Amino acid sequence: MIVRGAELDFQELQSRIKDAAESAFREVRSRYPNEEFCGYGLYSDPDAITVCPAVNACAHLEKVIADDPDDEEYYRWSPGEWNHEFEGAGYFREISSSLANEVKGIKSPEEHRRFKQQLYECCVTVLEDIKRDRFFSDMGESGVLVFTVSDAENESECDWIDCLNRMVLAVRFRNWFGASSV
Repeated sequence: MIVRGAELDFQELQSRIKDAAESAFREVRSRYPNEEFCGYGLYSDPDAITVCPAVNACAHLEKVIADDPDDEEYYRWSPGEWNHEFEGAGYFREISSSLANEVKGIKSPEEHRRFKQQLYECCVTVLEDIKRDRFFSDMGESGVLVFTVSDAENESECDWIDCLNRMVLAVRFRNWFGASSV
């Protein structure tokens, strides 16, 4: 359990998410040793009751872009379109169960908004930490790190992409995201 008193311990949660993410990403790497990867990500939902992993292979990205070149950036930045989306999610089962239980006890919309913001920032920090540990060194220059909220646009998404990726990639995302939300 990730609870301290009656309140969620976000430092403990962050540590647990990092362990789960590294385990999920390692599992995908070991299952597909001949694949080259170009995307790693975490995503949650609009209610903040889940955290899930996603990994994308370069060959998959190239194929979907060849099939639909007008949506290149969509396929690059959307973990729901990645070929190893949700693989390794079992490592997050207990975390997501704790989050769902925590959300059930939230009394106000403002408290839920703060909770979601904390969880989402926690996930971004985890990806930053793993990046700093050089875990993603298997990706080339065009490889991306993503945290997103499924089935929702979040005003912080550009900021998350900025801190997780090289500037040239973050600019590509901002240009695409701005054009797609018009």
